[in-house]
Amino acid sequence: MKKLISIGVALALLTMAVVPGAVAADLEPDTYPKIPFAIIGSALELAADLWAIMDTPEGLDIGMPWIGDVLDLMAPWAVGPLAWTVDMLAWGVGLGSDVLTELFKIDLISGALPEGVGDALTGVLDVVACGLLTPWSDNITGTEFNPCEGL
Repeated sequence: MKKLISIGVALALLTMAVVPGAVAADLEPDTYPKIPFAIIGSALELAADLWAIMDTPEGLDIGMPWIGDVLDLMAPWAVGPLAWTVDMLAWGVGLGSDVLTELFKIDLISGALPEGVGDALTGVLDVVACGLLTPWSDNITGTEFNPCEGL
């Protein structure tokens, strides 16, 4: 019976952490891959609030209030600098495509590859970079955003 109650409590806490993180974003992420980081940040804020409630004499009284402070410090970092890694990755992939394009122009490596492989490689890298920066295809909140138009 205790195990069943423990599983129920764990599922309830998981639901409390996931649902608000999925629906309560202060700012809409400007690129699609940043959404998980916004959810992580919201979940960390929620965990900090829950910890403050649980670590009281009326609650679990664990005696480690600093954990809530640490979670509060981690939340904005997850939403901000950690999410920026997506932009850095897209920039790096795009740069790799540009470098390959230039290398193929000077025939430095094109002789080692079959015809058309260079264009295919750079095309794939461009599509990946643009995919990282392009949000939803069904943009209902504003004008359509397509940074890769004309690729």
